[in-house]
Amino acid sequence: MNTSKKNISLFLVLLVAFIDYMGIGLVYPMFSSLVFHAEFTLLPAGTSNSIRGFYLGILLAAMPILQFFSAPILGALSDQRGRKSVLTMSLLLGVLGYALSFFSIISQNIYFLIFSRVLVGVSAGSAAVVAAAIADVSTSTTKARNYGFYGMACGVGFTVGPFLGGILSEVSILGLKGFSLPFLLSGIITLMNLTLVFFLFYETHFKWIKQKLNFNMALTNVKKAFHMPEIRGLILCVFVFSFGWSFFYEFAPVTWIADYHISASTLGMLYAFAAFFYAISSGFLIKPVVNRFSEYKVLFYGLLATGAYILILLIKPSLFWLWIYLPLLNFLVSLLFPTSTAMVSNLAGESRQGEILGILQSMQSAAFALSPLTSGALVGLSINMPIIVGGLCMFIAAGVLVKFLKGKIFLN
Repeated sequence: MNTSKKNISLFLVLLVAFIDYMGIGLVYPMFSSLVFHAEFTLLPAGTSNSIRGFYLGILLAAMPILQFFSAPILGALSDQRGRKSVLTMSLLLGVLGYALSFFSIISQNIYFLIFSRVLVGVSAGSAAVVAAAIADVSTSTTKARNYGFYGMACGVGFTVGPFLGGILSEVSILGLKGFSLPFLLSGIITLMNLTLVFFLFYETHFKWIKQKLNFNMALTNVKKAFHMPEIRGLILCVFVFSFGWSFFYEFAPVTWIADYHISASTLGMLYAFAAFFYAISSGFLIKPVVNRFSEYKVLFYGLLATGAYILILLIKPSLFWLWIYLPLLNFLVSLLFPTSTAMVSNLAGESRQGEILGILQSMQSAAFALSPLTSGALVGLSINMPIIVGGLCMFIAAGVLVKFLKGKIFLN
């Protein structure tokens, strides 16, 4: 494949990532309002808060749980049949999922909405295919940079999504208004993405392999990964810091609301502000760091710095300092995800990129699913738990990295 075709394919898979995260950002912040808003009838008016919380947990966890199972299957399938066909299939499933979401809001049906998140979660397993396609068009020297662009695309998408979602939820277009519009837009932009991939994407993987696929692949492949010494350490490290970051990022607002009495609009601005800095850090600011130091050192010291920096929040800085605090935090986190992905990719071998990166995506999805399912009890113990758990998980992940990869961290 020539350079021009590689660049087009890289651009399109980055667009897939951008649109995926914009779609998530458009609708993800609305689930709390959909479930708890007194004027919205998705659940009966007399439904208790505990039952509403149960349904909210399901809505938040459904997508990453299904992504856990679908990512290794779609990744391995893309090793067999190429990236383009699997991307096309998963994007089509995403369009159907958002269409069902739109219908469920119009019809006020919580069960349709949950099932729509199942479809979108299966579709989101294409993240493994995106990661594999990036590896296909990258060299050993450009891989970390390209995964940085991937992080940037995700960050920009998650910056734009909540902003658009907030606007759309308060306007009326062609007789449609409220929470249905963000779901409709998510479906439309996913359909546009599907069209671009179908007509313009150049296949990046040509060394197809044969492998038996089954629905137990997520569990089987994770077990397989834990029998590969170097990958085992990295996979476990990624799982731990992903859980810590998810716990912190999703539930830090509980702490901030209690400490600063922060409004919903200010909280939305904080999240958009943080996502913006994550995006530019992933795309540009981390480049001098990843070019100068080995990936092992970047990940290890990045984990230590991130853990310490999160725990600083226990001193309760003012709301003004929180705005100054968040850019550096997101710079540090932007070192972790693309670097760890590049490390796993380098260890996977050329013919197994989809399979191994699918395992990585599954472990991240498992961490993101476990967080909302287990966090309620922990946050109930203390409003500082998002900070404590988030910071300590980064230190634990660094310890895991040392245990499995000690020589490479300190000798490279």
